[in-house]
Amino acid sequence: MQPDFEPLDMAVEKAGARGATEAEVYLERELGLTVKVFGGNVERFAYAETRGIGLRLYLGDRQGRAYTSDLSPEAIDEAVSSALASAGVSEPEPARGLPDPSLYAPGTSDGTYLGEDLEIMVGDLADVSAGEKIDFAVDMERRSRDYDERVTGVETSTYSESTAEVLLVNSLGFRSGYRAAICYGYVMAIAEQDGESQTGFGFTAGRSFGSLEAEAASDEAASMAVDLLGARQVDTARVPVLIDNLSTAEMLAVLGAAVSGESVSKGRSYLASRLGDQVASELVNIVDDGLMKGGYGTTPFDGEGVAATRKKIVDSGTLSNFLHNCYTATRMGTSTTGNASRSSFRTQVGVSPTNIFLEGGTQTPEELMSGMGTGFQVMELQGVHVGLNPVTGEVSVGAKGRWVENGRPTHAVREVTIAGMLDDILKGIVGIGNDIRFTPLLGGIGTPSILIEGLAVSGK
Repeated sequence: MQPDFEPLDMAVEKAGARGATEAEVYLERELGLTVKVFGGNVERFAYAETRGIGLRLYLGDRQGRAYTSDLSPEAIDEAVSSALASAGVSEPEPARGLPDPSLYAPGTSDGTYLGEDLEIMVGDLADVSAGEKIDFAVDMERRSRDYDERVTGVETSTYSESTAEVLLVNSLGFRSGYRAAICYGYVMAIAEQDGESQTGFGFTAGRSFGSLEAEAASDEAASMAVDLLGARQVDTARVPVLIDNLSTAEMLAVLGAAVSGESVSKGRSYLASRLGDQVASELVNIVDDGLMKGGYGTTPFDGEGVAATRKKIVDSGTLSNFLHNCYTATRMGTSTTGNASRSSFRTQVGVSPTNIFLEGGTQTPEELMSGMGTGFQVMELQGVHVGLNPVTGEVSVGAKGRWVENGRPTHAVREVTIAGMLDDILKGIVGIGNDIRFTPLLGGIGTPSILIEGLAVSGK
């Protein structure tokens, strides 16, 4: 299968013929399927297809943008006109412009797909019937209910998939694209005992349907719900805290926002002036790797065509890099890191991590727990979107989990709050687990469990 560049070539040619000094066209096609079951029956079955192009052009230092989901010659001509009109009234910004061709990934002028060696398009989703995908969601629900007699229901059991094609053409010689597929299932189980109800979450994800594991996701959700039964409050104390890998991922997502050159250049990051500073324990190494094989954030090039790269963000606790697209890098007097992102063909180019992960350690979560004495094991964070602030670095989130004494869990815990500063949490890491796990639900983040030396846990 060869990519169809005709509408992109047409837009670039029209822009150039009408006075644009530079022009770029980004095309996105996406096929998505979502299946949600409840009580063994299909509650929702949705199939969606989106397609469109985003046009970015320049009249000298003035940028203009437009987009259209209609790829007819007439609609493309209208989009070019809109982008030129937009550029005509925009303020000059010398920092904006297309990337220098020396930054492009190899082979990006050949008019072919890249990324086959990156294992992002395994290709079995089209070969699996809709019935099999429905059965997968039903199976997750059934397995969750069968796990334990205390599991009385399943709030949701969902299967979702997406197959995408991205093409990029610009007036500086870039002409390439890639295809990628992703699928995942998740389930929320409900356990009840003595009038108390608790929920647990589990998921499975991959680049192919065949890589998904319904049993693992179901067991994860059901066991979490059961483990949280009998929860009670604890006294306010400062104790060691063991945070599970998925909860750690939510914290790393906030750090990813704080190291964005977009946030830093606007002064909206607690790390804005701290490049080269110690911001975490020496055990902490955080990497952003856009070339990880099969990674949920892997692409051969970023949203501007710049070659994807691997770089360390935190090196032995020291903040070593911010993430940049061409615009933020130019504004800050540095080089792009290949982290230009587009949430869709309709949006402006932004900055995002690719596959951002905290490098794992050597100890199992059980070994970390056995050495923590008395403390708190976090199994779920609550209110993350408002309680983890990348601008100030403040942390104040609700949590559920288990109380630990003499290195062993004793009872479930509810209605507690973890408070402090992200700086102190990262600097307080004294142990890192070997259970690193990547999740596409937060955008390609990978984290192991972490043990914090001491955190304020506010209870009764």
